[in-house]
Amino acid sequence: MEIITDYKHREAWDKFVGENTSPASFLQSWEWGEFNNKILGNQIQRWAMIDDGELKIVFMLIKKNLPADKFYWYCPRGLIWKKDYQNKRVLAYPKIIEQVNQEIKGAVFMRTCPPSQFQEHISGFLKRLGFKKPKILIHSKEPDKTLILDLTKSTEDLLKKMHPKTRYNIRLAEKKGITIRELATEKDIDIFYKLSAETAKRDKISIYSKNYYSKLINFLTANETGLKLKLYLVEYQNKPLAAALVIYFGQTATYLHGASSGEHRNLMPNYLIQWQAIKDAKNAGMKIYDFWGVSEENKTWAGITRFKRGFGGREMKFIGTWDYVLDKKWYYILRLLKIIKKIIPKK
Repeated sequence: MEIITDYKHREAWDKFVGENTSPASFLQSWEWGEFNNKILGNQIQRWAMIDDGELKIVFMLIKKNLPADKFYWYCPRGLIWKKDYQNKRVLAYPKIIEQVNQEIKGAVFMRTCPPSQFQEHISGFLKRLGFKKPKILIHSKEPDKTLILDLTKSTEDLLKKMHPKTRYNIRLAEKKGITIRELATEKDIDIFYKLSAETAKRDKISIYSKNYYSKLINFLTANETGLKLKLYLVEYQNKPLAAALVIYFGQTATYLHGASSGEHRNLMPNYLIQWQAIKDAKNAGMKIYDFWGVSEENKTWAGITRFKRGFGGREMKFIGTWDYVLDKKWYYILRLLKIIKKIIPKK
């Protein structure tokens, strides 16, 4: 394994990630690393195993801060193995962990949430290597289950596979005179954030800061390489009703963020904006539309999950998030702080 720093590897890196993950893991794309490093200021490490001049394994680590000047390294939707190299995981994984540990000394733990090609039986293998399910920062992780649409099907077939109510709501919205446009300006980003803040308050969910969204949207809309972004807005009589942020990487379009107003919900703007995003992704040559997370267990997600499932598709389960603890004392302290925070009532 070696750490990759030269920008000349960007195209080969993205091609490898796109071809060896399904849905394509934009969180391991070269550009996502650039966004984290150059825009957010997070230190990153890109690791690769190269055999006979060919990539066999790649993964990116992102350094995340913790209280008391502590930190951990996060590997979102990685490691990524070449499809014909996955049978060598049992031999390669322990060596990779050992080598990486030498480079990330001082970290409290390393976190990973493996991509979809890591099937359920790999959980036991990770346990034997010393990984455990997270006891801290349990909300700072990727969805354990998602919903994906096969965009190789015709638009007629996609409509047929939807729940009748979803199909009806799309047709209803099309008749109500609402318009959809793509956003581009700072004013548009303000509109998106206001809708997001309204959604968060109404549905009791967490969102990123306006500064984060602004940096993300500006960076990816200016990006002309492998990671692209589309930001949609639905309006009625010049009033913003809903917005959606979709990322293109490889042959996958990912519905990353959505927001809506509490007004004119009877016009079904969320259904129309989603259908437009799906059609645009299909027309752009994407083969998969990833709804980015569904959950029966999380009551906060109940309405969102029901909405997404209405569009059909199939559910895909990941093996979840795993921590490799490097500093047991500080991991325990951080867990204790979490427990204390839960006990002490908020003022």
